[in-house]
Amino acid sequence: MTDLRHMEHRKAELRLALLSGVGPRLRQRLLEHFGTAENVFRASRAQLQQVKDIGEKLSQAIYDAVDKINIDAELERFRQLKIRLIFMNDPEYPPLLKEIYDPPSILFVKGKILPEDFISLAVVGTRHATHYGQRQTKRLVEEFVRAKFSIISGLARGIDAYAHRAALEAGGRTIAVLGHGLAVNIYPPENAGLAENILRSGGALVTEFSPFTTPSPGTFPQRNRIISGMSLGTVVVEAGLRSGASITAKNASEQGREVFAVPGPVDSRASAGCHKLIRDGAKLIESVEDVLDEITSLPSILSPSSANENEPTSSEIPFGGERISASSRDAEQKITRPAALQLSDLEKKIIAHIPSEGCTVDLLAQRTETPIHLLVTTLTMLEMKRLVKRSHGQQVFKL
Repeated sequence: MTDLRHMEHRKAELRLALLSGVGPRLRQRLLEHFGTAENVFRASRAQLQQVKDIGEKLSQAIYDAVDKINIDAELERFRQLKIRLIFMNDPEYPPLLKEIYDPPSILFVKGKILPEDFISLAVVGTRHATHYGQRQTKRLVEEFVRAKFSIISGLARGIDAYAHRAALEAGGRTIAVLGHGLAVNIYPPENAGLAENILRSGGALVTEFSPFTTPSPGTFPQRNRIISGMSLGTVVVEAGLRSGASITAKNASEQGREVFAVPGPVDSRASAGCHKLIRDGAKLIESVEDVLDEITSLPSILSPSSANENEPTSSEIPFGGERISASSRDAEQKITRPAALQLSDLEKKIIAHIPSEGCTVDLLAQRTETPIHLLVTTLTMLEMKRLVKRSHGQQVFKL
């Protein structure tokens, strides 16, 4: 694909993402029917109406979008707002998220998503957290950070906010997935300072909604699938029987991800949703060991076959995800478990190519012919298994 053609393809994808009334399911139907975003905008109104749920009004809006949505002007506005676009083929796009039923074609981002964020846990819960829930969130998140998990949550009141703060206080990475656009005021407003702290720490604010999309009752359940979709597992600390956290857990289960629930007092309404999740098959969690017992190795979606090196990189077009390089938090207080001996073929290959005196991450990438983002995530898993150690993130040693 030539650079010019690639640029036009991305502009069409962005135009489709900016169209009011076209959500992820409808976008997917359009792409399945027409093949590409360019073909969607080449279609006649009659052809568009052949797609389920595309009526006369919406077909007209899609047909008119080429003239009414000035993509170059939109890109300039995003640049001024310091909002970056991460397309699905960009290396910064979370590989786990690609595997869900209806992944966003574009993520709007402030801050950075790093390779280590591909090893992440979602921590969610009630907006009306009890002292017990606050205490358990802080304790567990500190353990997750020591085990090298990035923390993903929704910046909501209650458990979400406590999870983000606990990750920051523990020196970890955290990403907030928003239910609105990045150019409107943070919701809830009392968490605006927390959002700034996340960005200052090197984390990210992420959303699939175009920058000027305001929060509404429907946008938050929609964003919940992204929270679970970006994560290896979802940890629910406190939740009512009908809550956004329970929706996120349901999404995680449907996405084939692990669901963990923290038990609470039997008479606590705040923990009723967690107890139901446990009865329905969620893993009862008391410590990070319970998570590590379930997440035993790097998922297959992060295997070499998932990396398409023939795709143009984001650095070849404006406002895409950046080229990403190896970086890591200092390795300390590792968590061990018997499952650490269950190594994938890639993990075995990487260990076999680390000399006794150690080597740099870049040299190891060359020796194993492994894409750098995949190598970094695999090294993180090997560190969790206490099989390798990184010195200042760049030098790798076998233990």
